[in-house]
Amino acid sequence: MSALDDLLATIFDSQTHMLYPEFADWARDSRRFQDFAHTYRAKIRAKLRNARDESGMQDLRAELATAALLLREKQFTLEYEKYVAARQRGPDFTVTFRGHTPFNVEVRRLYGLESTGSDIKMMSVLCNKVGQMPPSIVNLLWLVADRPVTGDELTEAVTTLRQLAERKEETFFVRGGFESAADFLRRYPRLSGIVVSQLTPLVVWLNPAARHKTPSKIAAAVQRLGQ
Repeated sequence: MSALDDLLATIFDSQTHMLYPEFADWARDSRRFQDFAHTYRAKIRAKLRNARDESGMQDLRAELATAALLLREKQFTLEYEKYVAARQRGPDFTVTFRGHTPFNVEVRRLYGLESTGSDIKMMSVLCNKVGQMPPSIVNLLWLVADRPVTGDELTEAVTTLRQLAERKEETFFVRGGFESAADFLRRYPRLSGIVVSQLTPLVVWLNPAARHKTPSKIAAAVQRLGQ
């Protein structure tokens, strides 16, 4: 039994699991992803067991697919749920660029955008995730979309969201987990940018109002992942 076979057997109860073939390919194709999977094997196994339905499993797949993609960049190292280990709410991944510049990546599967009200759905996702962004660090929201999303769509969604907050549409933001619209506006600069991973090349949107701007070399490295 090879080291990879042993790792897969530790993580998965069966080779018939819906995520097994793709996960095995990621580990087979990338030694860096295999090392990541080995480090977090207990966490990944627990997540597989705790996924309640197919939607939950697809959410987990989005996280793991994002890890596999990020690890293609040799200048990135990855920590999985660092904030959870410290008993804090925070993004899924903490990435370190060139061994010295950390930034966070929060993954969210974005689905159902073909349906009516997709603009509201996107704004709701953005609103919810801004609330998870910690201060004093670059934070990227990484959206795994089921259809192409353009940079113009992201700009429109963010602009509309800010306008709602400036008009003090309190109900929308309280429903999104904030104390008030003003609370959202205080936290909004924690969002450094948004990345959309989809079938077409990655879309990278950088927040001009971010307190901690995404360094150009990190933005370029992320953009290369979609090529």
